[in-house]
Amino acid sequence: MIESGKKDGAVKPPFPKTISELIRQMKGDGAAAHPLVQFVKYGIVGGAATAVDIFVTFLAAIFIFQAIGAGDPLVKLFAFVGVEVPIAEISDTLRANRQIANNLIAFAFSNTFCYILNVLWVFQSGKHKRSVEFALFFAASALSTGCAILIADLFVRFAGMQTSYSVIIKIIASVMINYAARKKIVFKG
Repeated sequence: MIESGKKDGAVKPPFPKTISELIRQMKGDGAAAHPLVQFVKYGIVGGAATAVDIFVTFLAAIFIFQAIGAGDPLVKLFAFVGVEVPIAEISDTLRANRQIANNLIAFAFSNTFCYILNVLWVFQSGKHKRSVEFALFFAASALSTGCAILIADLFVRFAGMQTSYSVIIKIIASVMINYAARKKIVFKG
């Protein structure tokens, strides 16, 4: 049963009243889900993309543009389990510059991953040509991530914040913009 209440020509399914209906909406694409269920799915995809972002950021900070300092929580965590992480004895300014490069590398990987999952599971594609949709998706992410990277950079550069904490700030700052932009601008809904 579909509830009336058309918005932009689309009919939204009702909120699931049973576990089996919730599972059906969770399994289906975004158009087959109530907006609250869709948001939960978006959160799951966002969590997975965030994990990819963190993983790639730290790999890059360890192996490409070294940016992990001795006081970083990552160093302490790995030391706790007996793994030594290479430490970069560099200034906060150089570490901040390297962090920007590492974040850009991670952005490319995590955003591509996120786009694929959003198209397959969360939103309904087709509002724009695929190439335009992909470009808009990246543009929305670039804007929010760029602002978040700038904020994280300022905390490292001027407050000496450790890389691990700045990654958390970057994530929180970027999530705020992306859902609305993707739902209203990039995809059909």
